[in-house]
Amino acid sequence: MSNKYRSIVTLDFQYAHRFMNWKREAKHLHGHSGLLTLELENTVDPETGFAFPCKEAQKIAWEVADHFHHATLFEEGDPLLEAMLSTYEKEGIINDPAYCVPLKKIDHELAWSYPEYRIVVTKKVSTCENLCELFYELLKDKLPIKKVTFRSSLMNAATKEF
Repeated sequence: MSNKYRSIVTLDFQYAHRFMNWKREAKHLHGHSGLLTLELENTVDPETGFAFPCKEAQKIAWEVADHFHHATLFEEGDPLLEAMLSTYEKEGIINDPAYCVPLKKIDHELAWSYPEYRIVVTKKVSTCENLCELFYELLKDKLPIKKVTFRSSLMNAATKEF
């Protein structure tokens, strides 16, 4: 019998994306309410009684997930990316720190960001499966993640154990 437990944290956020090379309607820019669930595995700390304090885990995970909240995700090579960057710059549409939480740049082999425009570029198409992998990679050094589940709607979800 294992003496490990899982603390579970869930974050929800809204984002837009498209499947650049998809023939169906998802090739158009559209939005989702994303639901990210992280299962953190650890032994129970005898002092706190937690496998991992959920409030602390939520804060750490949100430091990454906030980059995706009200953001637009583009797959690397999407011709809409340059048009969006150009339009945002021309129109002055920025993540103004006076009104929005300032974001640090994501700089990872699987994703990078333009935090001033709330744009994230992903190496792979932003399916639920690939977003599970991406969130794991961005958070694995900060949290003891055992399982990641990502849901983009009631019909679309993926989960992966690590």
